[in-house]
Amino acid sequence: MAKKRRFVDGIESISFMEGMVHIELFNYIDGSQKGKGRRPEPEVAEELIFNPQGFLQAFTAMQNLVGQLEDAGVIKKSDVKRTIPVNAESVDDAPDSIISPNWDSKK
Repeated sequence: MAKKRRFVDGIESISFMEGMVHIELFNYIDGSQKGKGRRPEPEVAEELIFNPQGFLQAFTAMQNLVGQLEDAGVIKKSDVKRTIPVNAESVDDAPDSIISPNWDSKK
């Protein structure tokens, strides 16, 4: 059976309901920018549902990969916390302490 691959821009939300971990994945909607310097609108694309043990395994695997990316110089430890919240309308709405260099219009 062929693998199905899906690109997503990020995680919209993570919640715990009825004993399961729900992760909503989002993509930005092409052409939905409200003006220059604004990010496109996010749209939930899929939902992953894990039992707690499966979620913990996935979390541990992601932590291990972050360590490998840091060791390889692909990311810096400070990059991990420097992201813009999904609900920020623009880079200017996000606090300076969490601006990603990829979206930093203040440079």
